[in-house]
Amino acid sequence: MDRRKVFAVIALMAIFGLAFNYYTQHYQGGEIYEAANHAFGLLTRGFNVTITVETVDGETVRGTLLSVQGSSIKIVSNGKVLSIGGPSATKEDLRAKLIKIDYHGKVYVYELPPHLGTMGEIIDNITVDAYSERFSGIIYIEGDISPIKLGMLKYRADYLSYGSVTINQVSSNGAVISTNMVPVEFLKEYLGDYRVYMYGILYVNSEERNLPLKLVEVRA
Repeated sequence: MDRRKVFAVIALMAIFGLAFNYYTQHYQGGEIYEAANHAFGLLTRGFNVTITVETVDGETVRGTLLSVQGSSIKIVSNGKVLSIGGPSATKEDLRAKLIKIDYHGKVYVYELPPHLGTMGEIIDNITVDAYSERFSGIIYIEGDISPIKLGMLKYRADYLSYGSVTINQVSSNGAVISTNMVPVEFLKEYLGDYRVYMYGILYVNSEERNLPLKLVEVRA
């Protein structure tokens, strides 16, 4: 083949390759890890993190960050847990071309002193204008509470949010549970009618300090 034709073919292949790369810009391995680590760092500090994913298939999916394992990100979208990987992922539900991370405000960490009363009333008194409120501490529950109801709370906290519930004791007289970063709306939903004694730490992701409690830390 004529040498000039060979050079022409090579040049055309190079131009096509550049055009292909330009139109398929996406996160490579290290960038996926960076996005995942950044998002998870925000989540562990108490921020409510929203993830928007543009997939290689042209789909846009938005959800709340749940957890991160390596470069795999899990979100909750419309009540369903979805996993996100890179553009060549095979095990995840979504193959990401672009990942956008959104969060707002600061995290105000308060000391929640002992409160005695119905869970619903306690939560109502500490609920403010915020992106999220999470509670870590001990809750003593009075009365006969079903292990199934506690199990439902634990499942919701452990698998549908960045949080966890440990069931320390259950008897006919009541129960004792430990919580870690559990959204307060979950506590109200499952324990709202029960008389409780609780204390611990409250994480409020909001634009300003808006609770008259002892402030332990502000996270920006």
